[in-house]
Amino acid sequence: MSRYVVRTYKVPVPLELYPLCSELNKTAARIYNKTMSLVKKIKRKKGFWLSQNTVRKYILRWADNIDIHTHSKQAILQEYFQALDSYFSAVKSKPDLRPPYKKKRFLPFIWKNTAIKLMPDGKLKLSMGRKQQPIIIQTSLPATIIRQAKLVYENGRYYLHLGIEVKIEEENRQPKTKVMSIDLGIIHPITCFDGSETIIYRGGILNSVLRYRNKKLAEFQKLLNRCKKGSKRYRKLSKAKKRMLTGTQNQIRNMLHKITSNFVGLCIQKSVGTIVVGDITNIRYGANGNDNYNQKLHQWQYRKIVNMITDKAKLHEIKVVSISEAYTSKRCPVCGSRNHPNNRNYKCQNCGFEYHRDGVGAISIYARYPGASQVIVELAPARGVRFNPHLCGHGVSVSPSLGDWECQIIN
Repeated sequence: MSRYVVRTYKVPVPLELYPLCSELNKTAARIYNKTMSLVKKIKRKKGFWLSQNTVRKYILRWADNIDIHTHSKQAILQEYFQALDSYFSAVKSKPDLRPPYKKKRFLPFIWKNTAIKLMPDGKLKLSMGRKQQPIIIQTSLPATIIRQAKLVYENGRYYLHLGIEVKIEEENRQPKTKVMSIDLGIIHPITCFDGSETIIYRGGILNSVLRYRNKKLAEFQKLLNRCKKGSKRYRKLSKAKKRMLTGTQNQIRNMLHKITSNFVGLCIQKSVGTIVVGDITNIRYGANGNDNYNQKLHQWQYRKIVNMITDKAKLHEIKVVSISEAYTSKRCPVCGSRNHPNNRNYKCQNCGFEYHRDGVGAISIYARYPGASQVIVELAPARGVRFNPHLCGHGVSVSPSLGDWECQIIN
């Protein structure tokens, strides 16, 4: 059994094309701003929202003298209406939200598949309409289907983000009927439980990169405060600070992708059809700890982890649901009484049940989900998974096994 998914491939743009890239992104922002001002003006004066088809007819006439591919104009217009659709969905629960209103100075330029041609020798040909010569960039891509190309500016460089169609071969798997619960944490990013086994993903290396970033950032800020703003040394330190932040952010994103990819691969191996995540929305509100605790709490990237799991699980038709996480780390899975854990250890004062604190949270979330099976009381010790960047792959389609990670038993 096979299916197709779209993956993003980054291609660096040659330096000689940078002035053209800047003009293209300015042109995209100009079309976006005109679309936004037109829709806002009609809404303010007439009291209704223009449809996308009506706006497209007007914008194409207005942009007739802009020498770019017509489908690129339509793609930029669609960017605004995607943002507007997101506003319509979010305003139902948050009435104080505003529709898209900020004008753009630059916006990633977009080519649709009709304006993209990949030559047999690997050259990528991007159409600029009938009046301009196409942009040609040498790549190492084999013959493939490119759905879209987006011109993105990242850290002083231009890249083409190519949406490439990839064929994935899948084996015939068992029906996905099992449930996997997740307890999110700062020390352990993911603690999961499938009804019989608890697996803990350890975040030691991830937290060490966060600590390094905080330390270096404090050093840079101290040096910058001693310099005159705009001086040569100030600009030099600012660039070094930006390079450090970019590098550490790339490391953090890489670790989160590998952790979540390994977790989703584990769910595929166990024939999991539903992932239950503890909802910790607004956990930062009302937090009143010391400086160290507050810093860790506000740098906790739990929402990124949930979004990555959701996106990767969706590719494999695994449903992700969230339920309340209140008191899950205190509730005993055996007798239901509440006890305060001691560090990472949990012991019930009523029945004597002992287990890992994060494991108790994952078990309690599992028990709360209506479709979950009965929890096995006689549980094996929690299995820890230590991150090793040299032993694990990045793609979900590979379905990575826990053998690619360093595993150990956590008592």
